[in-house]
Amino acid sequence: MKKPILLLLSMAGAVHAAEVPQGADCVPPALPLLLHELPLDVQRLLGRGQAGIGGLADSNERFSATDALSKDPAPMTRFRWAGQGDGCYAVTLERGGFIRYVETAVLRQTDGAWRIVGTRVPNPEETGTPYRGPTAEDDVWESVDLSKWQKPVIAK
Repeated sequence: MKKPILLLLSMAGAVHAAEVPQGADCVPPALPLLLHELPLDVQRLLGRGQAGIGGLADSNERFSATDALSKDPAPMTRFRWAGQGDGCYAVTLERGGFIRYVETAVLRQTDGAWRIVGTRVPNPEETGTPYRGPTAEDDVWESVDLSKWQKPVIAK
């Protein structure tokens, strides 16, 4: 039962992937923005505030980079970079899962609502800096109080 679920989850990111139609791209996406600086409608469209694997983590928040599911699953998408252009937003997202990748979603306002018009490979200036959060090894070293360790005594 796990394999079909994992297969569907790994394909979930590909469902949204659609090449940006010619002339709809957000060029040039200038004025870099943080996630909380994007309009609330754009944040909600991308999954911000949504719990679980469909949610969107900020650049410094935990997200599921693998297909491992737990009782309280982390979002499978993490924000990397956003730029505002001529009536559009280019938002670079890091997608977790079996096929981990980075893509840029281009959003435009149509019929009074923000919509993703397509996705593409990010330009070099759109990749942002991936957050390197604490690792399990960091957690171990932070929990060890070296001042309480005694020097080893070597028996002669």
